Amino acid sequence: MIILLLAFGLRVHRLEAQSVWWDEGLAAWAARQDLVSSALWCASDVHPPLYFWMLHFWRLGSGDSEFGLRFLSVGYGVLAVAALYRLGQALADRPTGILAALLLATARFALWWSQEMRMYILAALLATLSLWGLVGIWRRGRVRDWVLYVVSTLAALYTLYLSASILLIENLFVLLLLRRRPDRRRFLLNWATAQIAILLAFLPWLILALQRMRTWSSTQPFEFGAFLRLYWTVLSVGIPVDVEKYLSQTGLVALVFVLGLGAVVWTARRETYTRLGLLLLLLCLILPPLVVYLVSLPRSLFYAPQITPRYLLIFAPTFYLALAWGLRSLGRRHWIIALIPALAVGWVFHFGLENYFSGRYLLDDYKSLAATLRAYYHPGDAVVLYTDMDWPVFTYHWAGPWKGVPNPIQYSAQAAEEFLQPIWNDAEGVWLVVTPYAGSSDPQRNIPAWLESRARHVECFRFENEDLCLYARTPERERTALTLASPDIPHPMHVNLENGLALVGYEQAITRFQSGDVVHLFLYWQGTAAAHAEVGLVDVTGQAHEIVRVEVNPARWGGEDIGRTQVDLVITQRVPSGEYAFALRAEGEQEWGVRFGKAAVRRTRKPGLSPAEVTISHPLNLVLGGRIRLLGYDLEATIYHPGDTVNLTLYWLADEPVGQRYKVFTHLLGETYNPASGNFLWGQWDSEPVGGKRPTTLWLPGEVIVDEYAIPLSAQAPPGRYQVEVGMYWGASGERLLVTDDLGQPLGDHIMLEELQVIP
Repeated sequence: MIILLLAFGLRVHRLEAQSVWWDEGLAAWAARQDLVSSALWCASDVHPPLYFWMLHFWRLGSGDSEFGLRFLSVGYGVLAVAALYRLGQALADRPTGILAALLLATARFALWWSQEMRMYILAALLATLSLWGLVGIWRRGRVRDWVLYVVSTLAALYTLYLSASILLIENLFVLLLLRRRPDRRRFLLNWATAQIAILLAFLPWLILALQRMRTWSSTQPFEFGAFLRLYWTVLSVGIPVDVEKYLSQTGLVALVFVLGLGAVVWTARRETYTRLGLLLLLLCLILPPLVVYLVSLPRSLFYAPQITPRYLLIFAPTFYLALAWGLRSLGRRHWIIALIPALAVGWVFHFGLENYFSGRYLLDDYKSLAATLRAYYHPGDAVVLYTDMDWPVFTYHWAGPWKGVPNPIQYSAQAAEEFLQPIWNDAEGVWLVVTPYAGSSDPQRNIPAWLESRARHVECFRFENEDLCLYARTPERERTALTLASPDIPHPMHVNLENGLALVGYEQAITRFQSGDVVHLFLYWQGTAAAHAEVGLVDVTGQAHEIVRVEVNPARWGGEDIGRTQVDLVITQRVPSGEYAFALRAEGEQEWGVRFGKAAVRRTRKPGLSPAEVTISHPLNLVLGGRIRLLGYDLEATIYHPGDTVNLTLYWLADEPVGQRYKVFTHLLGETYNPASGNFLWGQWDSEPVGGKRPTTLWLPGEVIVDEYAIPLSAQAPPGRYQVEVGMYWGASGERLLVTDDLGQPLGDHIMLEELQVIP
């Protein structure tokens, strides 16, 4: 019971503190469909429907929160610990079962997928139950053992196609077992009956899936040795990236595993039952990885997936059972012999968990955007996702109707009109959700340009990586652009400001932040008088660390009684870690009013370099967007050959906190037209500053950002003169920042640096 409580506590801790990713959003979308629709979708996809059906009924009680939907996987993860205890007890003894349960309860790999809205931990649970049923059949052959085996194996097949490896392992094991049974005919008849029952029950789904399943591949070449290292690393440490960094940890577990395996073999030399149990575990450890690797090889039939660690989870419990059995066998005569290997394994498992929970971090990806859309969406509106690259994540946050701009298509002005005209004709207004991927499909921004040219009014809301714009088609929708769709206020309150204006509520999507994050706070107002106010981030002592000026103009929301404004507050490096609230005061006042909301802040790093600490070979003093300065640049060389890399270092400084995450573009422009790019571009590297590690929202005013770029020059670049062009742009829309000199004179939307020479 203590181990189960430990497993539950680990799995429920910070369960909600991770953003929904693509596959989880897909699961949530499938769970919202009716059972027939989700089954038909699954038949043409890559997984059977059992998990999605279970999630469908689960969400009726849990709701759509991250915590609620993931809690189903928590339950499966805890049950898997209990099932492994039973399997270990049946194969070896009670201490082995307890130790195996403890290892599974604390293994990062199992914990990780017990906190995901996916079917893999359910498949692992069902595989463990199937093996437990098989061991029961082998030892006793009771009716309940047969029932457990058939039901769990069938459920596993309806959960994950890779569960077919269960049948492969178990049938191979039975073939090896048959010659040792005196009742082999009767046993074989019963076993064949069970297999036929499983296959017949799975056959209707198989027929449906074979008719609808597409043949496609996302696989990439993967060296078998690298695959084995990945396999062992995720089982040992639970971390699937940079596996070479964990050779000492994985090697230590491998040493303990081999020593323990030797101890089990030594014990089994006179015990047939032990030898057979060990054989079953080894089959479970060897065959599934081979199946995963073979399935991932490129082929022209059905789906060929990329190799990914989650496919290895299904038989991971048997690894922890084999490891536990080895430790138990090492200490069978003297427990002290197993102490050092057990401590070594415990250290590796602790190492895997060390940064696991701190790495779970909830982003405000579409949360605030979807809240804004819900606040202003009217029944006659249309929602267009531009583009639909990450549509499952968007639809997790927005459950209403929408249409997606297909991501792979390049949109010309004509293609944009053909896509938008039917939507426009049927809508009072069109909401355009501009994602960071919009520029790849529509670099000329033909989609928003078409809408702008026809809209009576445009109202836009900006978030960290996305834009949300309403294009009003009719006079009525123009008048009600900022009219709230519902009188309900998420967090009602009442604070009088001035001239009869009152703050009557607020809305906040997330409450935990790191340095560089932007708090999107939404305030609800009542009254008709315009006013200015200030919102501050206030600590427990009442000190305000960040203050934002707010303009409240009720005329903007059409004279309605209640309106909503968006306040964007940047968590700079000046804000210490701690608990904060928000406070409001009229502009010019000294005292803060009532506190509301909350923000838990974690400061992530120390301030960087000052201007006096850097030496710049080519100094400049140009201003982008009114508050970001390009202090200058370093260029490694000025003469290059085709195919070379141009190493460029830019030096940035912010005069004040930056509330948006901007990208830097670096271009190599030649004198000759490049047919491949469709312009004169022969080299390009776009990125958030410092490879994405120092987004502009994380910059402290007065801090120098040293930003390095390695720009690849095309191998087909002809000899001649080239110029380096740089600048910044808003990732969601592609809109560039205006460049001015230190006197404020406009210089365009880009900066030309030093001229280069390309020679043969």
